[in-house]
Amino acid sequence: MELLAVILLFYASQYLLAMGEEVFEGAELAVLPCHYSGVIPEVNPSVIWSRHDLKPQTVHLRRKEDDFCGQNQRFSGRTSMKFDALASADFSLSLRNPRLYDSGNYICSISDGIAEITVTEVKLQVKASPESLTMTMKVLKGEESVLLPCQYGKELEEVVTVKWSRSDLNPNIVHKLGNYPSEQNQLYEGRTSMSPYALTSSDFSLTLKEPQLSDSGIYICSIIDDKEEIFLSDVQLHVRASEEFLTVTVEVYKGEESVVLPCQYSKVIEDLVTVKWGRSGLNPDTVHQRRERDDLRGQNQLFEGRTSMRPDALVSGNFSLTLKEPQLSDSGIYICSIIDEEEETRLLDIQLHVKEIFPTWAVVLLVLLVLAVSGGLLFHFRHYFISVYKVEVNSGVKSVLLPFKTTVSLTEDNTTVTWRNNDGRMVASNRYKDDQQHRQYKNRTEMKKNYGSGDFSLTLKNPTVRDSGTYSCTVYDDKSGKIRPNKQVLLKVKVYKVEVDSGVESVLLPFKTPVSLTEEVTVTWRNNSGRVVDGYDWWYKNLQQHKQYEGRTEMKINVKSRDFSLTLKNPTVRDSGTYTCTVSYRQTGEILAMKQVLLKVKVYKVEVDSGVESVLLPFKATVLLSKDNTTVTWTDNPGRVVRKHNRRLGFLSEVQHQRYKNRTEMKTKFTPGNFSLTLKNPRHRDSGIYTCIVSRWGTILAMKQVLLKVKVYKVEVDSGVESVLLPFKTPVSLTGVVTVMWRNNSGRMVDCNYFKELQLRQYKYRTEMKKNYKSGDFSLTLKNPTVRDSGTYTCTICRKETILAKKQVLLKVKGEADSPIMAIDFGSGYSGYAFNLKPREEGGETQLKRWGKELGLDSPKTPTCILFDRHKRFLKFGYEAKTAYSNMRGREADNYYIFDNFKRNILDIYEPAPGRGVRNNEKIFFFSKSMTRLELFREVLRFLKDDALKTIKHHPAGGEISASDFTWVLTVPGSLKDLTKRLMTEAAVQAGLVGEDTKDKLVFALESAAALAWCLKPPPDGFITQNHSRTSQDQPPEPAGAGTSCNDPAGGPEPGETRVLLETQNQDQVAEPGETRVLLETQNQDQVHCKMGTKILLETRNPDRKRYLVVDCGDQIYRITVHEVLEGGALKMLDKDFRRYLGEKKIKEFLREIFSHGVWREYEENFPSEVLKIMFEFIHLQHLDEDVQISCPDTLRERAQREKDIETFFASVEGASWEDGVIKISRDKLRSFFDDSLQRITERLRDVLNKNSNIGFIVLVGGLAESQMLRQFITDQFGHQYKVLCPLRPQEAVLKGAVELGRNPELVQFD
Repeated sequence: MELLAVILLFYASQYLLAMGEEVFEGAELAVLPCHYSGVIPEVNPSVIWSRHDLKPQTVHLRRKEDDFCGQNQRFSGRTSMKFDALASADFSLSLRNPRLYDSGNYICSISDGIAEITVTEVKLQVKASPESLTMTMKVLKGEESVLLPCQYGKELEEVVTVKWSRSDLNPNIVHKLGNYPSEQNQLYEGRTSMSPYALTSSDFSLTLKEPQLSDSGIYICSIIDDKEEIFLSDVQLHVRASEEFLTVTVEVYKGEESVVLPCQYSKVIEDLVTVKWGRSGLNPDTVHQRRERDDLRGQNQLFEGRTSMRPDALVSGNFSLTLKEPQLSDSGIYICSIIDEEEETRLLDIQLHVKEIFPTWAVVLLVLLVLAVSGGLLFHFRHYFISVYKVEVNSGVKSVLLPFKTTVSLTEDNTTVTWRNNDGRMVASNRYKDDQQHRQYKNRTEMKKNYGSGDFSLTLKNPTVRDSGTYSCTVYDDKSGKIRPNKQVLLKVKVYKVEVDSGVESVLLPFKTPVSLTEEVTVTWRNNSGRVVDGYDWWYKNLQQHKQYEGRTEMKINVKSRDFSLTLKNPTVRDSGTYTCTVSYRQTGEILAMKQVLLKVKVYKVEVDSGVESVLLPFKATVLLSKDNTTVTWTDNPGRVVRKHNRRLGFLSEVQHQRYKNRTEMKTKFTPGNFSLTLKNPRHRDSGIYTCIVSRWGTILAMKQVLLKVKVYKVEVDSGVESVLLPFKTPVSLTGVVTVMWRNNSGRMVDCNYFKELQLRQYKYRTEMKKNYKSGDFSLTLKNPTVRDSGTYTCTICRKETILAKKQVLLKVKGEADSPIMAIDFGSGYSGYAFNLKPREEGGETQLKRWGKELGLDSPKTPTCILFDRHKRFLKFGYEAKTAYSNMRGREADNYYIFDNFKRNILDIYEPAPGRGVRNNEKIFFFSKSMTRLELFREVLRFLKDDALKTIKHHPAGGEISASDFTWVLTVPGSLKDLTKRLMTEAAVQAGLVGEDTKDKLVFALESAAALAWCLKPPPDGFITQNHSRTSQDQPPEPAGAGTSCNDPAGGPEPGETRVLLETQNQDQVAEPGETRVLLETQNQDQVHCKMGTKILLETRNPDRKRYLVVDCGDQIYRITVHEVLEGGALKMLDKDFRRYLGEKKIKEFLREIFSHGVWREYEENFPSEVLKIMFEFIHLQHLDEDVQISCPDTLRERAQREKDIETFFASVEGASWEDGVIKISRDKLRSFFDDSLQRITERLRDVLNKNSNIGFIVLVGGLAESQMLRQFITDQFGHQYKVLCPLRPQEAVLKGAVELGRNPELVQFD
């Protein structure tokens, strides 16, 4: 069989050919050729025709006979192959009645069940014939929009998806009703829309904004239900360019060597075409022509010998034209087009302006006055030489001029001049309204408006780094509609840089302004977080200074000399960043001067191996010491006292942290100013930043920071080896009785020279420790290592309580080929699954099943709701179960069993009374119906397993795969009790996830730990920032999906700067402007790579061992847990709590209040499915922090109007109004639904934070964490003290993190 696979792969290189087939819509048949001359497999031969852009992908499958089980429904009844295809090796496919949406790439492959190779790929293009097209639309480029019509004559009886597509694009989605931005082709992003009443009116017409030349093509309108895609109509759209709206303007000066007229073509050229460059107004109009080679027979003689195109133009699609020695007469409109056998397609119009370097009058003037005023004239005419003008200034200058002069004669009445930055934001204009100018430039711009000379230069006041970038000035002729030649100016604002070493006495941040000032000014220095570092107000004297800088700053306040430089004493790494000084009038707030200074404080680094006897953290300072009250204090990252010494009292051992007892030494006389610290037996967890402060009476005299990195010795072996050696030889001379103990990363005993009875059961009979006291060799041999043994092992040698030597060894046991991971999150309100089919080394993206499409939803989870028939046979789960049960009438529901939100009933199992067994068969009641815990959980797992395998079968990397191939991860809310674990394991076995002999492939993951592991990975999508709307959250932060924390101040990152705030000490550090900021002040920067895995990230992300408080904000319950990262990188839960929300209950009460109890009660009883949809809509909208609108079903409106006019229902209700068929709920009212819950969360958070020390991060995950109001509330309450993080898609964090823990089960330590 392996030989056959090799043979198949050998033939692959011979038979992988790309072919093309064209056919007109309406033809009877299209044949896709595929001929194979290799060896036909003897066992299980099959031929597969597929299209990778479809789901499912299978077009046709032939085994011994045709197999249509997995065929995509759009091809049902329309495909066939020769009856003797496998015998004749003719695998050609016949496709009957080809349609426009059949266009695409079809792949023909052969398989023996193990290997699959591609024989050929056929590109089928179904062209529309004039007779078959529903309609042809023509529009000029530059129009505001165009409407593509599509009407559906029948009444829709069920929820469908409306789809607009173009078969020549990939992806081919133009628009989907229901908002599917991830599937839409980016060419149409933000440019398409449909009527909000499309589904009710059956008018599916598409509005396309700002049509471009590339939008020309055939658009297909179709609807999709659960079974098939129904074609409705097709529209041929022609977008033509007009001379009034030119695509590109190119300017060049006469005498230049050449000029390039750009023209790109993005589609694949399959037929023989001709590329033509023409110029309007000439006869003949041909400038250049290329078919297989240049064809210049019809070329206008003006261009003879002066034009050329790239040799690979037809292959690369780059049709740009090079025009040599441009002349004034070459100015004009150039047209780039392609010609096939049927028509000429216009691609691009270019306006070429060839200008003289100087106007004629300027040349004469220069000849006359060259000796006297040449310098001034050259300055005046410099704009004629430069196409992209560059301006560079220092931060702190009063203003900067962005020059722009045009030679075109203009009039004030018909001219609009607009300056914009590189983000398209309006900087200034001669005709803008106040609300059009971006707030960044308010009161900071002045534009010249000299229409006679064409001078529209822009003055930008008080430029900062944030203002750096490209600025464009556009002149628009209102009368003719023409855009005049525009100009770009590149502005670079440089920041003054100051770099010092940690330990210096002080650093000066300089600022002298050239601006004349009065004494009535306010001077403020702020850091990059917007915090006040120092300040002065003529009236109020000193401003409110942030506590971080109290007693550490001195600012020059000299209005006459205009010197406001700042001295910062004892700078530390935490002080690194950009500092901004602003001088403004106190009364008006007008900014008079501004400057930025970038400070970088470097930390001295010390690196040693684990196992050395000691390490020295050096610090020498020239400080005049007092005999009585000088104190020297060394602290670690969290602020724990490493050693404290007072000149009079000596060593203060009572304040020393337990971790450092008997492990530190300092010179007691501190002469000459030597405050160095010796740390004995350094281990990995000692890595981090250490701070030494020399003080007298509370005043800091000197300060220094040292970064210590303790490297761990690494051992790596394959699973299955007989044994592995963990080496440890100590140079310490050992005499007398000593204890030698090896422990794992959880602190549990692996081996010891004494106390063998304490050895962990996992290591019984598997360890041998050398006991050579003379040579100091205490290496450990571990027999039959498995993946489970991976982690950090620590050997400690001690005499009584004194540690003599210590070393750590990191063991990695590589397992067999990783199995794919399937994670199931069984939630209180919602459940779902995620999977990763790639081996750990390959990474691969974790996939989630999307739910609720039948209701127009797109959710990563489905309600934890299960429906059985009267015989307790499973029927439906999730949205389908809720919908089916809600649609039942009267007593019909009595014949069914429904269970909803039953997670706690299953998992909360308590120890049985003496003499009683495990209560797996204890019943759970719901609506007077009961089933056992085991039955319920088994059926939930069985459904999710079957659905997952069905999903994976159609996945590109899936195919034939069974449950036994997976490692299954089940999430649990807290510590796992033995009884709960037994129940879940038994249910998993009965549901077919694992077998009795493969229970080791069932992994349990703490929900909070899973979410935290995903957040620390970090997520590819980054983190939600406080300033982002939900729209911008779905756009990966540029340029590469970096993330920030929720409580980043608005003054943090500059535009174009990527920030990854993986803060190690709650320090605000800033990289240089424009460069990527990765704040990893850790001991393992060289190992922070994806391939190192989550474990390394957990160890390196947070070297000071700050704990993480995870708030899992589910849609019904929120859970609070505290985790710390153990030495080996494992996560350990320290505390937990949970509470329920009231939001969904309150919206129902609110609707009952609006429509009166009787109307709403009747509506709930008669239309439960519509009530369900209203609740789903509310759950989606509750994430917003703004006014929201909920659709009001016609049945509710009609029932209400039988009582009275519907608007009168809202007259007496505060926070709600009726607007065109929707219920509008105000932002304040929406917030009121969650006030109680938010207050309760705050109270519980404070309780947990007060009980647990050393917490540095609050991590928000779960469905409700998408709520802007929740994130903002938590940030406002706790953001000043803790770092608040929230992943971009918080509802997916637990599932994706569970997959990660399935790959690294050693990362979670269960109690």
